[in-house]
Amino acid sequence: MSDSLINALTQIWAYQHQRPVIIRAGTQALHRLIPVALSRTATGKTVGRFLLGLYDGAAFRFDLKQLHQLGVREFEDCLQVLEMDYMPEVEVHQRIDEGEHVWHELMDMWRNQPAEFACHQPARPHRKGPCTPHLGAIEARGIEAFDRLLHIAGGCTGQSRIVAVFLMSLIHNGRYRLNLTDLRGLDITLFEDCLSVLRMDYFTDTEAGKP
Repeated sequence: MSDSLINALTQIWAYQHQRPVIIRAGTQALHRLIPVALSRTATGKTVGRFLLGLYDGAAFRFDLKQLHQLGVREFEDCLQVLEMDYMPEVEVHQRIDEGEHVWHELMDMWRNQPAEFACHQPARPHRKGPCTPHLGAIEARGIEAFDRLLHIAGGCTGQSRIVAVFLMSLIHNGRYRLNLTDLRGLDITLFEDCLSVLRMDYFTDTEAGKP
């Protein structure tokens, strides 16, 4: 058995061992996000379309830069739900009571909203990001992850295509929208690299998270 296969199997085992914790945290985050997504605000639109992207990624492609409009809590909640959805035992709408009804309501609210749709955004206090040492660690991990993803994006595999669209969605604001469910097609290391890059991109943007 090759070293690469052993490493891959080890990573899968470690992830499955963590899976119950990931599901619990993701489900709690999802319950916090649902009321936000059902509010007719700019934040609600971003969260709503993010959740729709996990429900039907082909129909609701998502602009990752929209995550910068969220406060820190909503942003981290979205990443926890995204991580829960990486190897889903059930679809995201099945994680809550009457999920099918809730997601149909989200579709009614956000399916046909044009890009320039202006929602009322209620005033809220600015939420500070992580302290400087924590930010340094986020940035360091993100840079390493970005370099690895950039190398993968230059290949000719299915994972290369997913990674390339992921990176383009971050680099070219509004021009590339990602099928969020495509991230399930990445191996665990690449998926976790995507999460690291998303955090770096958010926390190093001085405008992210502002009301």
